[in-house]
Amino acid sequence: MSPDMRALRVSIIVPVYNGANYMRDAIDSALAQTWPNTEIIVVNDGSNDAGETDRIARSYGERIKYISKPNGGVASALNAGIEAMTGDVFCWLSHDDRHLPEKTARQVEHWESLGRPDAVLISDYRLINETGETITDVRLDHELLTKKPSYALLRGCIHGCSVFVPRALFDRVGNFDINLPTTQDYDLWFRSFRTFPFVHMADVLIESRWHDEQGSKKIDHTIEATRFWMRVINGITPAEKVKWEGSEAAFLVGMSKFLGENKLVEAASEAKRRVKTVIDGVLVSVVIPLFDRVDMAVSAIESVKEQTHRRIEIIVVDDGCKEDLSGVRAALAGHPNARLISQRNAGPAAARNNGWRAAKGDYVAFLDADDLFLPTKISEQLIAMAGAGAAFSHTSYARARHGDITLQESGSANAFPDIIGSCSVATPTVMVARSLIDEGFSFPEHIRIGEDVVLWLHIASAHGIMGISRALTIVRADDSSTAFDKSKQITGVENILADVCASDELYQHKEHVIQLKKLASRLRGEQEDT
Repeated sequence: MSPDMRALRVSIIVPVYNGANYMRDAIDSALAQTWPNTEIIVVNDGSNDAGETDRIARSYGERIKYISKPNGGVASALNAGIEAMTGDVFCWLSHDDRHLPEKTARQVEHWESLGRPDAVLISDYRLINETGETITDVRLDHELLTKKPSYALLRGCIHGCSVFVPRALFDRVGNFDINLPTTQDYDLWFRSFRTFPFVHMADVLIESRWHDEQGSKKIDHTIEATRFWMRVINGITPAEKVKWEGSEAAFLVGMSKFLGENKLVEAASEAKRRVKTVIDGVLVSVVIPLFDRVDMAVSAIESVKEQTHRRIEIIVVDDGCKEDLSGVRAALAGHPNARLISQRNAGPAAARNNGWRAAKGDYVAFLDADDLFLPTKISEQLIAMAGAGAAFSHTSYARARHGDITLQESGSANAFPDIIGSCSVATPTVMVARSLIDEGFSFPEHIRIGEDVVLWLHIASAHGIMGISRALTIVRADDSSTAFDKSKQITGVENILADVCASDELYQHKEHVIQLKKLASRLRGEQEDT
């Protein structure tokens, strides 16, 4: 440890009001810290217990710094301690809690190892009862808090008595708000989290007493906490919500769940209401490549126009179609946000990519010109994706062939890396985040059959795959469709296999690659037998 760190002075502030029952335990635990350069400041916040709190505090003499002040609440007592502290770092110890002996020393060591003088440390903690017996150890989600430090705040993970706060934080954002009796701590963390990142230590460093006198168990706390969490939801920017959860809706869904679990019913309900508002405002682009079958394309367009989700952009990409497109133009003219893009014939992959690049929506759904969306397709898929922050999803579908309808229950059966060996994701069931194309994902244009599966495998490898069991698309098939044309199936599987074998990311899943190779061999054998 560097000489400078040995000189690091830590101030432990102990606010107390009528604390004769537990405060000696707290002060003794502060004095027992193994870190030598520590000061303990006890702030008597106007106790009215016949002088008992005062007598206990004074009994420690010069081993502590003692401040007695008129009653003003926890925040005012903490602020008085902050103003009096001579340390470089602030630690908080409630009069009914205890710091374990190594708490300060281990935090100093970890803080130094980070090389981040702006870091705020938090830790796991132990719950104890009125007599000091262990109830349980509370272990926070270290993986989550490492990946998303802000979730220390947003999932209520910060126990105030576990914190290790550089004094610079108070100089930058101010002290505790004296007008907030029970949320003064989280208010401060909210004001500072963008500048002073939280770092979780996966160690139990404090003991927190659980008893009926705590402010967080009183009705006034629920009212104050509801106001606070609504302020948090309003204060997180749309960009931050998308960054952390993939979409604003997913962020709000997560907040609603968290608030509901903490019995903040009103705040949870408001977050849930906002989910619907956000989703209703999301623009979804539907890309339809068109080469032939114009009559079927018109009905495909009409199925998009009949969607219950109203904010939809329709993009038809003319891939060198030789047929009369007047019917297509007429169908598009009946929609307020539709357009026709023309290109020389380059295949469905190029057509979908051009439509995808031109899309203005947050999400892009793909529909082949000979297929149909059911009316709630976009709405149901959007709610599922936005609520989970998913970048890629697909559904089951109904296959129409020779007048018969069969259900293809593929929506929940596909998972990565299983789909390498056999992928039943149908393109007209797929919806993706538009941003994926900006990440470099696109349909491989050198492939005419199997190009869609190749893309699904690469997206799923990076982002996972969400399956929705409901059939929301009608896939119209005939004998020339790939599903019923052995030659096309073989070509498609061989194209997929070639791409998988050329991809280090995909080829590492050897068991599933072997399964794909066996599928290719079986199809070739079946063709030879015929």
